[in-house]
Amino acid sequence: MSSTTPAAPPDPPADATPEEIEAHIEASRERLASSVDALTAKLDVKAQAKQKAQETSAQAKQKARETSERVQAGAQHVYEQASERARSTSPAVLGGVAAGVVALIVLFVALSRRSSHRS
Repeated sequence: MSSTTPAAPPDPPADATPEEIEAHIEASRERLASSVDALTAKLDVKAQAKQKAQETSAQAKQKARETSERVQAGAQHVYEQASERARSTSPAVLGGVAAGVVALIVLFVALSRRSSHRS
């Protein structure tokens, strides 16, 4: 037997009572049944494959959750950086647009006056 199976107790003494012999036989049956169950489980390839598939599935789901959390955290970080950049560059962009509009108005007024003086 394997090292996980307890050693069988010694045979009952020769002067054992019938009850002691029956108890010894019953204990031997229980040990034998336990050994048979353990061997059956080791030889049940289908059950082992099913157990391994369940473990692998659970591991894959856990990895998927972890990856999803990392991706969400990364996306949140990128969003926050982009938002901060947009907030910090918006005044400069608005200032540039405003300066361009003012320049166009000045140019338009200057061209209008010039064409008015020629007429």
